[in-house]
Amino acid sequence: MSVIKKEKGIVIALDVKDVHSALALAREFSTLQGNFAIKVGRPLEMQAGYKIIPAIKEASQLPVIYDGKIADIPYISSSIARIAYEAGADAVIVHGFVGKDVIKSILDLNMGDVIVVISMSHQGSAQYIDLVAKNMADMVNALEVNGVVLPATKPKLTSSLASILKEEVYILSPGIKAQGADVGDAIKAGADYEIIGRAIYNSLNPKQKAEEFYKKVREV
Repeated sequence: MSVIKKEKGIVIALDVKDVHSALALAREFSTLQGNFAIKVGRPLEMQAGYKIIPAIKEASQLPVIYDGKIADIPYISSSIARIAYEAGADAVIVHGFVGKDVIKSILDLNMGDVIVVISMSHQGSAQYIDLVAKNMADMVNALEVNGVVLPATKPKLTSSLASILKEEVYILSPGIKAQGADVGDAIKAGADYEIIGRAIYNSLNPKQKAEEFYKKVREV
């Protein structure tokens, strides 16, 4: 059973470069009303190490997704995932192009949700990753992962693959605002969550902006 709920929501990408600011934002987000999660990626991890995961989780009281861009052999990938889970991550994100043996090695840990990147929000992913996106979607279905990443900036691709994924698989979609997609675009294409970072944490009132975006998502 997934930790992250399959329903409309916002994943806040906390990609700020200052740890103190990240913790202050996390505390502010602790009073958010609605379905939210926080994504902790490499920018924060490179500054504070894996201990930033429990710090953000405690401060925010929200589910934390570790986005370490996991993409290595099974032993290394599962080792990275284990560290993240043990630190308090509710889910980890792994690239699908590494193949089913890597993804299975993380699933076998049985420590939290596994989210697989099928496509990315930048145009460069069309050169290689998108060419095998359908294959990765089929692999995801066979492995019974919890969630996938499909981009808001490619609504036709997202819609096409969303239609073949198993019903219980939730979809996280990046590319909102800063990369060109509007709030609600990904939901219209079949996503469950929209991943939004800069448009929230760079705003004058991040909590208010997050709740404003959440309201828009819920109305789609």
